[in-house]
Amino acid sequence: MATIALFGGSFDPPHLGHVYAALHARVVGLADAVWVLPAARHPYAKDLRPWEQRWELCRLAFSDLPFVELRDDERHLSGYTVDLVEALARAHPGHAWLLVGGTDTAVDLPNWKRGAELARLVRVHAVPRGGLDSHPGALPAISSSLVRRLLAAGDDVGGLLPSRVAQRIAAEGWYR
Repeated sequence: MATIALFGGSFDPPHLGHVYAALHARVVGLADAVWVLPAARHPYAKDLRPWEQRWELCRLAFSDLPFVELRDDERHLSGYTVDLVEALARAHPGHAWLLVGGTDTAVDLPNWKRGAELARLVRVHAVPRGGLDSHPGALPAISSSLVRRLLAAGDDVGGLLPSRVAQRIAAEGWYR
C-alpha cells in the first residue's frame, strides 16, 4: 500500500518553504510520493492569481523533486479538503493518505468542513514552521503573503523562492 502525501495550497506564489515541506513529508512523513495540488479557489473566497499561473510556478518549483507529482484534481472540486480526499480515495483505492500542513493545520482540522470525517480519512503530517513553532527542525519563516509584499514593493526575494520561480516571476512582471 503506497502512502501518498497530499500537499494542497494556494501556492501564490510557491516558495522555498513549500519545497522544504514536500521534502519533509517524503523523508520525515515516510511518504512514497507527494502530490502537490494547487487550489483552484480558496474556500474562504480569498483572491488568488490565475490558476494557470500558479500551476506553472508550481511546475517550476517542484520540478527537481522526482517524488513529487503536480496534480490538477483541485481544479474541478469545491476547494474543501474533505471533498478532495474522498474523490482521491474513490479513484485510488488502496492508498494511505497523509495530509501535509503546518502544526496549525493539525490543531485546526476539527474546525474544517467535515473535519471529524476528514481526520478518519487521513493522517496529518504537521510540518513545524519558523515563526510559529520553536522546534529546532522548523522550516524557514517564509509565507506567500510575505513574498507578494516584497515583490510588490520591488524588494529582493532572494533566498525565498526557487530560482526558476523567481526568474519566471521577474520575466513576466508578476506580483508587481
